[in-house]
Amino acid sequence: MSHTVRTICKTLDQVAGNHEASALAVMRATERVGDELLRQQLLNVIHRMNLDADRLRQARDDIATQGMQRAASLM
Repeated sequence: MSHTVRTICKTLDQVAGNHEASALAVMRATERVGDELLRQQLLNVIHRMNLDADRLRQARDDIATQGMQRAASLM
């Protein structure tokens, strides 16, 4: 796997982790919110952040797989 592919995979993994950590922080803050409409909006944000993290990790896996296949085909 090339250096560029490894760097992209690492970046995608870091961004996914940041999304998950941020979603957790927002979830803790949501527990303290009294306004039900705001609470629902924040829960939707949390859900989207977790979905994005999953998509980023899937993209990372796809890129890593393609990088390994290309490396194997060059051998």
